[in-house]
Amino acid sequence: MKTCKLLLAISFVSFFSLSGFSMLYPTGAPAGKTGSPGDGSSCTSCHGQAATITAGLITSTIPVTGYVPGQTYQITAVATLGSSGKYGFEVSSQNASGTQLGTLVAGTGSKLVGGSKYVTHSSASTSVKTWTFGWIAPAAGTGEVTFYGAFARNYSGPTTLSTLTVQEAASTPAPSGPISGPAAVCINNNATYSVGTIAGATNYVWSVPSGATIVSGMGTTSISVSFSAAAASGNISVYGSNTNGNGASSNLPIIVNSIPVQSSAISGSTNPCQTTMQTYSVTNVPGLTYSWVVPSGSTINSGQGTNSINVIVGPNSGNVTVLPSNNCGNGPEAILGMTVNPVPAQPSSISGSNTPCLATSQVYSVTNVAGVNYAWSVPAGTIILSGQGTNSINATIGANNGNISVVPSNACGNGEISNFPISVGLPPSTPSVPSGPAMVNLQNTVSSNFTTSASADAYVWQLSPASAGTISGSGATSLVSWNNAFIGNAEIKVKDSNTCGESAWSPAKIVQVLNTTGIVEYASDIIVNSSQSAGHITLTLNTDANQAHVVLYDLTGRIILKTSVPGSGTQQLDHQLKAGVYIIAIEAGGSIFKKKIVVG
Repeated sequence: MKTCKLLLAISFVSFFSLSGFSMLYPTGAPAGKTGSPGDGSSCTSCHGQAATITAGLITSTIPVTGYVPGQTYQITAVATLGSSGKYGFEVSSQNASGTQLGTLVAGTGSKLVGGSKYVTHSSASTSVKTWTFGWIAPAAGTGEVTFYGAFARNYSGPTTLSTLTVQEAASTPAPSGPISGPAAVCINNNATYSVGTIAGATNYVWSVPSGATIVSGMGTTSISVSFSAAAASGNISVYGSNTNGNGASSNLPIIVNSIPVQSSAISGSTNPCQTTMQTYSVTNVPGLTYSWVVPSGSTINSGQGTNSINVIVGPNSGNVTVLPSNNCGNGPEAILGMTVNPVPAQPSSISGSNTPCLATSQVYSVTNVAGVNYAWSVPAGTIILSGQGTNSINATIGANNGNISVVPSNACGNGEISNFPISVGLPPSTPSVPSGPAMVNLQNTVSSNFTTSASADAYVWQLSPASAGTISGSGATSLVSWNNAFIGNAEIKVKDSNTCGESAWSPAKIVQVLNTTGIVEYASDIIVNSSQSAGHITLTLNTDANQAHVVLYDLTGRIILKTSVPGSGTQQLDHQLKAGVYIIAIEAGGSIFKKKIVVG
């Protein structure tokens, strides 16, 4: 019984093993079964028989000169195992350490396992024992690549191993990449330049501009360069090389700088006007920065850092300076002296009369400043006769008050105005008729006052005829001292006087001057008869005068009747007189007749 059980178990295991290849891995072998040194395992672990080695089972379209990096090639694997059964395979491209080289691409009837490191059958078949798939060559410099393959058929069945070794095609290095490092350097300084790894390069060949020296790093990806005082601008260049030749080079243009020399002379106004916008500049040199300084109070409106600035000019004179600089340092500064021309200051006070008389010629002036023009203006009606534009004018004064004004100006503009108010003096107007008594009786009056309208001016009084007495006073009131020997009409006039002239004489004030003291008949050619009861007065005149002046007074000196009659002939004066004593005075041809008349 025990023997039967053992035979049954062996039979079961055999059946399972014989059909295991198709049952366990019908869609491809597991990864790592190529028999390569890196894998360390092959299909024998599943198929049970020791592996043999068969040459030539792996072929390719790779030229005998070798693969070109990045190029895709066709790989063919062929199982040549005899007898019948299902066939399978597994191939990988590796180096001796088992590192995958290149990229496998599955083809018809195959697939990738182990990521993309292995290609194997996708379906075991009794009829298919040839598989074709793709391979993308690895990067330049990889060198030798070996394809390791394992082929098997059934269980227990044969396993055989085969390899294909290919070389990298001989090639020159890839083109050089961009160079890193400063594009501007200073003389008497060092700089470092580098480039990325160049595929296929075994050596790096650098070149530098004239006057520069490679201090270290020639043949590597990085160099140190010294730039002497004689170094010139140019290109830093590098290319890769190997035994097959040189790759394409790359270049980095560099500018070799020295400390700037002094800028050109600064151009711009040396005598600008205050508050104006001015431009100052030097000749531009590429690669330089320009630092400007202007006098205190002036402002750089734009252009700082460039070769040209716009400046708003302030009140202070001084220097405009510019300092050229680059990454190597500062050059010497250039200097331009600037003298600021301000607008004129307000003139001095205007001198001249502030109360000029109408129609007079007056001089007005300010202190003269060289280079300044003076624009004068005067009140309406006043005329500038001469001097406009200068510091002194001559003007004829009009009737209007106002300001004498002057504005100073120069090429930079106008200064502040200066004003001088004037009040025009006018000649006085003609006074009115003086007020005072119209008649005086020297019997009881020796002097009389006469007045005119008061003002601040002075007055000139006149009494005529001169024989009437004397007149005194220069104010609004005058005093007439009568001549007691004068009888008749006197005239009193007045005129106003001020600093601007005199007025015309006023109309005359007529004063009748009488004297009833000691009535005496002076004229023999005048006869007076009166009707005392009726108040009728008969005058008989025999004078040479054309007219006789008749005045009738009462004893108080009050005029009762005043008239004129022909100087010869008999005249009748009819007047209703009250009873009393009267005085009649008759003047004709220089003769005076006085007589008392009693009316009852």
